[in-house]
Amino acid sequence: MAEVLDAVLEPGAREQAQRVIERVRDAELRLATAESCTAGLLAAVLTDVEGCGHVFDRGFVTYELTAKCDMLDLPEEIVQHNAAVNEAVARLMAERTLARSEAHIAIGITGFAGPCEEDQEEGLVFIGCAAQDRETQVREEHFGEIGRAAVRAKALAAAFEMIAEATAALQQRRA
Repeated sequence: MAEVLDAVLEPGAREQAQRVIERVRDAELRLATAESCTAGLLAAVLTDVEGCGHVFDRGFVTYELTAKCDMLDLPEEIVQHNAAVNEAVARLMAERTLARSEAHIAIGITGFAGPCEEDQEEGLVFIGCAAQDRETQVREEHFGEIGRAAVRAKALAAAFEMIAEATAALQQRRA
């Protein structure tokens, strides 16, 4: 599996995943993911780290609009808006994943990896990060027309940053 993933990952992505898993493990926290445009790539990279079983709780791949409603109980009217690529969907994906897991931190990723229809912006990605006792954070990224693999790889890098920030915030609250 590692060789297949290496073809689409940015340099240093494996090391980032390793650091994230170690930070979350050291903080005695757990992670969960809900992915659309990354199609499970974040979960794959995180679970490729040895010892991740103590950290990674579960992942949802909700690529199709109906899957977001069925698996995460997202309201259909929110999902239908802009083909489910918006801040509200990313926020709800993260929050509903947190609620449907044993995790302390949950990531929700939705976006247009490309190619896109006329009314869609290729490279537009929203990443939500929900954490227990913390306001959900959402990042809006405009990666541009850089290709599907590159958009996914950049979304992973942003998700790693958000997980690290949430981990640090939860550690501060515990101290």
